[in-house]
Amino acid sequence: MQNNHQDSVNSQLDKLEKISNQISILISSGQYEKINHLDKMRKKIIADMNARNYNYSNHKKTVLKLISQNQKIITEFKESEEKKLSKLSRQKKCTQAYLATF
Repeated sequence: MQNNHQDSVNSQLDKLEKISNQISILISSGQYEKINHLDKMRKKIIADMNARNYNYSNHKKTVLKLISQNQKIITEFKESEEKKLSKLSRQKKCTQAYLATF
């Protein structure tokens, strides 16, 4: 039973790591529309693991790696969104200045 539990934890953590890698690649390539589906899968796996009360003590390194990777993903996404917002803000100011000339 314990071995089956460990295999299940390992499998779930592997899936989370793969999803995080895919999300990171999608963010880097600007394919944000595909991230939502992967994020839903990630949240479902985490909820499932929490519901089963998995013990992560033997997987601290993997969990910390996932947390670090997810923080990096969030930072990349925020930076990208801030750049987009800044660009939109500049375009808005230009448009308002142009319209003011009429």
